[in-house]
Amino acid sequence: MRITGVSIAGFGGVSGEVDIDLDADVVIVVGANGYGKTTICNAISWAISGKTTGSQGPRNLYSKSGTTTVELRTDFNGDDVVITRSLENPGETDAKKLRAPLRVRVNDASLRGADAEVWLRQNLAGTDTNEDFATLAQSFVDSIYLRQESLREFLTGRQDTERFDAVASMVGAGRLREFADELQSHKRAWVRAVNHADSALEGDRAKVEDLAASLSALETEITKANTAEVTARWQTWSSDVAALGLVAIQDAQDWELSESTLTKLRAALNQERSTIEQDEAALLAAQAELSVPLPEGPDEAEVIELERQVADLAAQKEQVERDIQLLRIEVGEADAARRQATSIREELASMASILLRHVADSCAACGQEVDPEAYRRRLETIANETENAALREGAELQRTKLQAAEKRLGELSLQLKTVSDQHRAMLEQRASAQAAKEHRESRLKEVLASFSDDLPDASAEAGSEIQRLASELDRVARRKSQIARTLEAGREFDAAASLDSSKTRRDRIEIESKALRSSLASKEQDIADRRRTNDVATALLDAVKSDAETFVADRLKQLKPLLRQFYAAIDPHPTFRSVEIATRQFGGKHRLTPMLRDDEVQVDVTEPGETLSTSQANALAVSLFLSFNLGFAPTHVKSLILDDPLQNLDDVHLLGLVDLLRKILPHRQLIVTTHDHAFASLLARKLRPVSEDFRTTYVRFTKWDRNGPGVEQWDVPAETSPLKLVAQ
Repeated sequence: MRITGVSIAGFGGVSGEVDIDLDADVVIVVGANGYGKTTICNAISWAISGKTTGSQGPRNLYSKSGTTTVELRTDFNGDDVVITRSLENPGETDAKKLRAPLRVRVNDASLRGADAEVWLRQNLAGTDTNEDFATLAQSFVDSIYLRQESLREFLTGRQDTERFDAVASMVGAGRLREFADELQSHKRAWVRAVNHADSALEGDRAKVEDLAASLSALETEITKANTAEVTARWQTWSSDVAALGLVAIQDAQDWELSESTLTKLRAALNQERSTIEQDEAALLAAQAELSVPLPEGPDEAEVIELERQVADLAAQKEQVERDIQLLRIEVGEADAARRQATSIREELASMASILLRHVADSCAACGQEVDPEAYRRRLETIANETENAALREGAELQRTKLQAAEKRLGELSLQLKTVSDQHRAMLEQRASAQAAKEHRESRLKEVLASFSDDLPDASAEAGSEIQRLASELDRVARRKSQIARTLEAGREFDAAASLDSSKTRRDRIEIESKALRSSLASKEQDIADRRRTNDVATALLDAVKSDAETFVADRLKQLKPLLRQFYAAIDPHPTFRSVEIATRQFGGKHRLTPMLRDDEVQVDVTEPGETLSTSQANALAVSLFLSFNLGFAPTHVKSLILDDPLQNLDDVHLLGLVDLLRKILPHRQLIVTTHDHAFASLLARKLRPVSEDFRTTYVRFTKWDRNGPGVEQWDVPAETSPLKLVAQ
């Protein structure tokens, strides 16, 4: 596979659209950090594997169209192949839920989805394979793409087990490792299932032990039951039951010790005990009621006195009400007389006022001669005459009498209400006392109705009633205690009475125990067989792991000359000049460790990342990556992507890296990104075209803004004249 170009839209640092021509033997991509150089590498990786390193997914934040598409153009053994991925749900905010299906166009044929993955899986692997596409695609990307952040990761960031897994995938042992891991997982599940099944048998084992204990107890009971001594005690106990009067005496002679007879006698005893407990509860309730004093009734003399006062006050009230009626009539008549006298006086005063204006020697009204002065005085007296005092005083006297009578009526009404309330309260008190007395007599008759003694007289004192109830309670308690002792004494006959039942239970338990033992033996044999199967799986797993280690070790052994050659070309350390990769198995896991050696003094370094400087460690990491790519990658893989490989490399190691790249140039297409224009110029000079069929292209990122990067591209011209050595 050789990469010929890539078109990017809305991906990574490209918000618009960018098309890069990569159909060259050497592609040098240069630009300041953040301008989008790594976007080209990540776009190639995403198109093949569908995975990105960022947590936000592949989308560009400033994309106006919302489209995210990468179209990777390649040459697969002469076939023009275009690998395309586009986001189907660019509005999704969760990067894990983004969908970017694969599309592959081979010449004029188009494949989508699963068909595209099958075609690409087969061609990436170089053969038919059922390996998981995501795993294979990622392994392929890791083998051709050296990310700048992964330079030291292989040495310091990864565990030795992770290194082994990564290399195993590169050398073709990935499926073997996956098979071992899957077998290990199934083996663990198998062990858990076997242990769970074995734990589940603990219940059956415990049940077998319980059944054995039950059989032993039943054998003991059967042996002890139905002896002559037990029979004698039975006769005594059954006679005691008969003496309690619960069953007929003549029937007691025919009672035999059996489960049915014992059940019958116990039922009679339990029924009697229940009846006694009910009687006891009733007597205790009655005793509690009788212990409460009866309410006292009122004094009858006080009741009679209050009745007399009520009658007297009612008579006085009626008399005052009649007096008030008469006084109201007299007040009305006096008021009418006053109003009539007032009307006449007002008319006379009006006439006198008129005549005063016409006083002369004769009366203006009748013409009779008069003494003017005397006539004037008389008219003035009539005009100024006030109200009739006698009538006013009479009316006021009647009204005063009415008010006094009404006040007296109010006082009598209040007295009558007070006395009536007292009288009514006494009547209610007398009724309550009488009702309480009648209730106590009724309750006492009800409680004592079932007893043989005569009922107490209704007029009996409360003390005698309580004494009678206490006597009955004492008798009931003795009866209750006697029944309880008899029931307790009958417990010793349980085993003898249930002899037949015990034998039946024994037979049933023996059958159940035998069946359970047989089932348990079968299950334990199955568990033993499963444990032997687990032993076989363990041996197989050990063999697979051993084969994987041997296979990886053999491939690494084959890689050793190439790795040493690359390491020597960069020459990162003055003393540790020998390098190799050691494998081992520890704790059931395969481990891989890069090792450096000083051959002169025989000193080994098993953790190069902790011994070498940053520049030296990065040089070693580049050597490992290039050797893995040329030594392990399928022969049809022709591309190699280096994303800013000069990170932390000094000038000496940088020149060694350039010389190494020039040596592998005949075997691989190189795509190199860098932020250093001097390094880019050095690459352009060192890796310039040397023939007409060789091409070196230069891609320069000039800027970056919200619309995306500015890109310029041109081919590096071939050297027109050979180099000459000039002696000085």
